[in-house]
Amino acid sequence: NMANGLNSVNGLSSINGLMTSDVGRQTVQYMVHCALGSSDTLVKQDQYGNNFTFQGGIGLAPSYKTGGCNKDCTEMLSACMMAHINTSGTHIPLYMDGPDSLGWGQSPWFPTREGTFFGQIMVTNAKNALDGYYCNGPGTDQNVVPGRIGATQGAVPYADAWPKSAGFDGMCDTKHSTGQCTTYTSSGKSSPDGDTSCTLNGTTWKHPVTVWRSVTYQAEDAQGGGIVNGKWQAGAYGFVSNGCTPNSNGCAIIADTLNGMGKRIGYIGPSKGVLFQNVNVADSGTNNIVVYYTNGDAFDQTRYLSFVVNGGAAQVKPFGGLEDWRHPRGSAISLSGFKSGTSNTISVTADATHAAPDLDWIEVVNSDSTVPQTGLCQPSLWNVTASVNSSDAQGATDSNGANRWSTNRAMKVGDYYQIDFTGTVHLSKLTMDNRAGSQNDYPATYAVYASSDGSTFSSTPFVTGSGTPNQTVISFPEETIRAVRIKVTGATSNYWSILNFQTDCSL
Repeated sequence: NMANGLNSVNGLSSINGLMTSDVGRQTVQYMVHCALGSSDTLVKQDQYGNNFTFQGGIGLAPSYKTGGCNKDCTEMLSACMMAHINTSGTHIPLYMDGPDSLGWGQSPWFPTREGTFFGQIMVTNAKNALDGYYCNGPGTDQNVVPGRIGATQGAVPYADAWPKSAGFDGMCDTKHSTGQCTTYTSSGKSSPDGDTSCTLNGTTWKHPVTVWRSVTYQAEDAQGGGIVNGKWQAGAYGFVSNGCTPNSNGCAIIADTLNGMGKRIGYIGPSKGVLFQNVNVADSGTNNIVVYYTNGDAFDQTRYLSFVVNGGAAQVKPFGGLEDWRHPRGSAISLSGFKSGTSNTISVTADATHAAPDLDWIEVVNSDSTVPQTGLCQPSLWNVTASVNSSDAQGATDSNGANRWSTNRAMKVGDYYQIDFTGTVHLSKLTMDNRAGSQNDYPATYAVYASSDGSTFSSTPFVTGSGTPNQTVISFPEETIRAVRIKVTGATSNYWSILNFQTDCSL
């Protein structure tokens, strides 16, 4: 499950209500994720008639799609939605336990108990306030990440159940809360998996959700150096990244109060960077690394990092520009060569030919975990296909005025042009430009479909319209999307051609 910038959810009472803002769409996104199963979706419209398809996930209340949501249902969804809140918008992998179809049992990939959420945020209480609460897990002061509990969150729809301001410690399952929360512990485990119920202010909440997080490895704590003759060498190239004074000459640590834990590693160059040691991995083989980075370049520019696991072969990954050096974004890479246990090393350096982003922290999770897949806005790195003449599809995105994509025959209903941004991006405009010589090669009418995985597209388009000579501009409320497919729904006798395909892609 992913934390992804859910905002205030005050006063929601229907999964089928009209969306009127970006906050509304984000709220429905997480409500659907919590309520519906992973094979189900919900299509909704905003006040302008634009369609949005929301993917199910956990399946706590599948009947809510067509029916009502009673007290138990709203409490389940409240706890689940609170557990996903992240005010920074930085995607964080989470493992969630609870008594309602979430299952019990700790995961070796997520050993840090962040906290437990319980209460009711879909209905206000007699004081016209929300009964939304959390308590901290014993590791909540470790691996603090932006926007999660333990970090400065700002306005959120929940409060500390046992705050320090009232003489408590804010923690779950300690002396003050003993007898108020009922815990569950798996056989052979010494610590609880989470809580099955919590009582506060005379009310017993029976649907808490406990969140566990993976181990966070901060870049400023890693060993500085570089790869020399194929092997890691501490201090190589004079790269110093720990035990030095941040922001001082020769120190790669950049201290920034607005950046995650306040520190990140910059000045990463060819073959030089940091080595993470004693990395704990539950299973041998191929696993995912979530890399949290900053990059102040424009969205359509990319920087690169090279990864080496346990001295194996290097794997290079592009990281798109964020137009922001201060707030980290996560992106995942799948790497092989891991060994079960705590003896793993991961070196992160620049490659030989490209600039590198700044590095904040990494997490290692199994290949089955849901991880942030940040896309790319550089057209040359997109996966571009079409229903006909697919081998020429890249011609519309290569910035070469001599190239184009065309059906090379009269267009037909069902012809499509498709772009996979290789991960999640934000879009609100698509432009098909034909001004140089093929101004009439546009579809009479079209429909645009979205995909969250790059292969499976929604059955309902999120925008439809009519093509125009010279240039067809498709505008819509911002979508968070992995891929788009533009399909002809009304044909003419002309070819369908695109000389230059443009977007307002951002990350």
